[in-house]
Amino acid sequence: ALDILRSLNDEQLVLTVGKNMGTFGEQFRHMARVQIQYTEAIKNKKIGPTEKEIDLSVAQSKEKLLELWKEAEKDMVDAIEGLSEQDIHNLNINWKYWGIESMNLADHLQALADHENLHNGQIIVYLRTHEITFPKSWESWGL
Repeated sequence: ALDILRSLNDEQLVLTVGKNMGTFGEQFRHMARVQIQYTEAIKNKKIGPTEKEIDLSVAQSKEKLLELWKEAEKDMVDAIEGLSEQDIHNLNINWKYWGIESMNLADHLQALADHENLHNGQIIVYLRTHEITFPKSWESWGL
């Protein structure tokens, strides 16, 4: 998804595909916000609303979105690298906020990957709907 974000311009970030789908920029902002939420859950041992507020205007700026994604990625890497060997194997994250008792670290990270894949599919629809050329790394999806 980052390659797609890099290929867009600020004017394209305001495009949408229909009612209640948000803009391209809002899709990318949301994905970064969820990654931040999952990172906070690793640190706090529970999933919940994000502690970090992300201004809605970020969705209108490719530069700001790229900064947000870079920060979210760095924070995730730092959080995982900061875990002890015991935590890596035994960490249980309380998911009661979303109605699930708990998840171990692997399942938690898989849930994040699943969420991002959902949005990757939506982003494909945005690209095709607006006839935007797919970046080279995504060419097979644009055929």
